[in-house]
Amino acid sequence: MEPPDRNDLPMPEKGSIEISEQANAAITRLASASKDGRETGGILLGRGPDANGVIHVEIAGDPGPAAERRPDFFLRDLDHARELAEEAWNTSRAIWVGEWHTHPLGGRAPSPSDLHTYATLLSAADLDFELFVTIIVIPGKEGEWDSSELCPWLLRLC
Repeated sequence: MEPPDRNDLPMPEKGSIEISEQANAAITRLASASKDGRETGGILLGRGPDANGVIHVEIAGDPGPAAERRPDFFLRDLDHARELAEEAWNTSRAIWVGEWHTHPLGGRAPSPSDLHTYATLLSAADLDFELFVTIIVIPGKEGEWDSSELCPWLLRLC
Protein backbone atom coordinates (compact mmCIF):
# COMPACT_ATOMS: atom_id res chain seq x y z
CA MET A 1 0.00 0.00 0.00
CA GLU A 2 1.30 3.45 -0.95
CA PRO A 3 1.86 5.91 1.91
CA PRO A 4 -0.55 8.85 1.78
CA ASP A 5 0.57 11.94 -0.08
CA ARG A 6 1.33 14.75 2.35
CA ASN A 7 -1.61 16.68 0.90
CA ASP A 8 -3.96 13.86 1.89
CA LEU A 9 -3.10 14.21 5.56
CA PRO A 10 -5.33 16.35 7.79
CA MET A 11 -3.57 19.53 8.86
CA PRO A 12 -3.55 20.31 12.57
CA GLU A 13 -4.09 23.85 13.78
CA LYS A 14 -0.43 24.25 14.63
CA GLY A 15 2.77 22.78 13.29
CA SER A 16 6.23 22.29 14.68
CA ILE A 17 9.79 21.74 13.56
CA GLU A 18 12.17 18.97 14.54
CA ILE A 19 15.80 19.59 13.57
CA SER A 20 18.17 16.62 13.46
CA GLU A 21 21.51 16.84 15.23
CA GLN A 22 23.20 16.47 11.83
CA ALA A 23 21.33 19.46 10.36
CA ASN A 24 21.86 21.54 13.49
CA ALA A 25 25.60 20.85 13.43
CA ALA A 26 25.84 21.64 9.71
CA ILE A 27 24.03 24.97 10.10
CA THR A 28 26.19 25.95 13.07
CA ARG A 29 29.38 25.08 11.17
CA LEU A 30 28.32 26.75 7.91
CA ALA A 31 27.01 29.88 9.66
CA SER A 32 30.52 30.68 10.84
CA ALA A 33 31.22 31.93 7.28
CA SER A 34 29.32 35.06 8.39
CA LYS A 35 32.39 36.06 10.40
CA ASP A 36 33.18 38.06 7.24
CA GLY A 37 30.04 40.18 7.85
CA ARG A 38 28.02 38.73 4.98
CA GLU A 39 24.94 36.52 5.07
CA THR A 40 25.16 32.87 4.12
CA GLY A 41 22.66 30.04 4.05
CA GLY A 42 21.29 27.03 2.26
CA ILE A 43 18.31 24.76 1.74
CA LEU A 44 16.70 22.47 4.30
CA LEU A 45 15.71 18.95 3.33
CA GLY A 46 13.62 16.47 5.24
CA ARG A 47 10.05 15.23 5.61
CA GLY A 48 6.63 16.55 6.44
CA PRO A 49 4.43 17.87 7.54
CA ASP A 50 3.39 14.56 9.07
CA ALA A 51 -0.07 13.84 10.48
CA ASN A 52 0.84 15.83 13.61
CA GLY A 53 2.04 18.83 11.60
CA VAL A 54 5.71 18.19 12.37
CA ILE A 55 8.30 18.98 9.73
CA HIS A 56 11.46 16.95 10.22
CA VAL A 57 14.59 18.80 9.05
CA GLU A 58 17.22 16.15 8.34
CA ILE A 59 19.76 17.88 6.07
CA ALA A 60 21.03 21.47 5.87
CA GLY A 61 22.70 22.41 2.62
CA ASP A 62 25.56 24.80 2.05
CA PRO A 63 25.22 28.00 -0.04
CA GLY A 64 26.96 26.64 -3.13
CA PRO A 65 29.85 28.13 -5.10
CA ALA A 66 27.75 30.69 -7.02
CA ALA A 67 25.78 32.02 -4.02
CA GLU A 68 25.43 35.79 -3.67
CA ARG A 69 26.41 37.00 -0.20
CA ARG A 70 26.12 40.55 1.12
CA PRO A 71 25.76 42.01 4.64
CA ASP A 72 21.99 42.33 4.19
CA PHE A 73 21.20 39.78 1.48
CA PHE A 74 21.72 36.13 0.59
CA LEU A 75 20.78 34.27 -2.57
CA ARG A 76 21.60 30.57 -2.68
CA ASP A 77 23.22 28.94 -5.70
CA LEU A 78 20.07 27.51 -7.30
CA ASP A 79 21.84 24.88 -9.41
CA HIS A 80 23.74 23.67 -6.36
CA ALA A 81 20.54 23.57 -4.29
CA ARG A 82 18.84 21.50 -7.00
CA GLU A 83 21.75 19.04 -6.98
CA LEU A 84 21.56 18.72 -3.18
CA ALA A 85 17.80 18.17 -3.35
CA GLU A 86 18.12 15.54 -6.07
CA GLU A 87 20.81 13.68 -4.13
CA ALA A 88 18.73 13.78 -0.92
CA TRP A 89 15.68 12.48 -2.79
CA ASN A 90 17.64 9.67 -4.43
CA THR A 91 19.35 8.71 -1.16
CA SER A 92 16.55 8.97 1.39
CA ARG A 93 13.46 10.44 -0.31
CA ALA A 94 14.01 13.70 1.60
CA ILE A 95 12.29 16.76 0.10
CA TRP A 96 12.82 20.51 0.21
CA VAL A 97 11.15 21.79 3.39
CA GLY A 98 12.71 25.22 3.76
CA GLU A 99 15.82 27.35 3.97
CA TRP A 100 18.24 28.74 6.51
CA HIS A 101 20.36 31.87 6.46
CA THR A 102 22.30 34.17 8.74
CA HIS A 103 21.55 37.71 9.84
CA PRO A 104 24.99 39.19 10.62
CA LEU A 105 23.42 42.58 11.26
CA GLY A 106 21.09 41.06 13.86
CA GLY A 107 17.41 40.28 14.02
CA ARG A 108 16.12 36.83 14.80
CA ALA A 109 12.94 37.26 12.75
CA PRO A 110 12.65 37.05 8.96
CA SER A 111 13.07 40.46 7.32
CA PRO A 112 10.34 41.97 5.12
CA SER A 113 12.38 40.85 2.10
CA ASP A 114 12.61 37.32 3.55
CA LEU A 115 8.85 37.23 4.16
CA HIS A 116 8.17 38.34 0.59
CA THR A 117 10.37 35.52 -0.73
CA TYR A 118 8.69 32.94 1.51
CA ALA A 119 5.20 34.11 0.53
CA THR A 120 6.18 33.71 -3.12
CA LEU A 121 7.42 30.17 -2.47
CA LEU A 122 4.35 29.23 -0.44
CA SER A 123 1.97 30.52 -3.11
CA ALA A 124 3.76 28.78 -6.02
CA ALA A 125 1.37 25.98 -6.98
CA ASP A 126 4.12 23.89 -8.56
CA LEU A 127 6.09 23.82 -5.27
CA ASP A 128 3.15 22.48 -3.24
CA PHE A 129 4.24 23.90 0.14
CA GLU A 130 1.71 23.81 2.97
CA LEU A 131 4.27 24.93 5.52
CA PHE A 132 7.73 26.39 5.03
CA VAL A 133 10.59 26.17 7.52
CA THR A 134 13.06 28.99 7.80
CA ILE A 135 15.89 29.15 10.28
CA ILE A 136 17.47 32.53 10.94
CA VAL A 137 20.92 32.23 12.48
CA ILE A 138 22.31 35.08 14.54
CA PRO A 139 25.67 35.45 16.27
CA GLY A 140 25.88 34.40 19.90
CA LYS A 141 26.98 36.49 22.82
CA GLU A 142 29.37 39.27 21.92
CA GLY A 143 28.85 38.65 18.20
CA GLU A 144 30.56 35.24 18.16
CA TRP A 145 29.57 32.91 15.32
CA ASP A 146 31.08 29.92 17.12
CA SER A 147 28.18 30.16 19.57
CA SER A 148 25.49 31.16 17.08
CA GLU A 149 21.80 30.89 17.86
CA LEU A 150 19.31 29.14 15.57
CA CYS A 151 15.89 30.80 15.41
CA PRO A 152 13.43 28.50 13.61
CA TRP A 153 10.19 29.77 12.06
CA LEU A 154 7.34 27.77 10.58
CA LEU A 155 5.43 29.76 8.00
CA ARG A 156 2.15 29.23 6.17
CA LEU A 157 -0.04 31.44 4.02
CA CYS A 158 -3.16 32.74 5.74
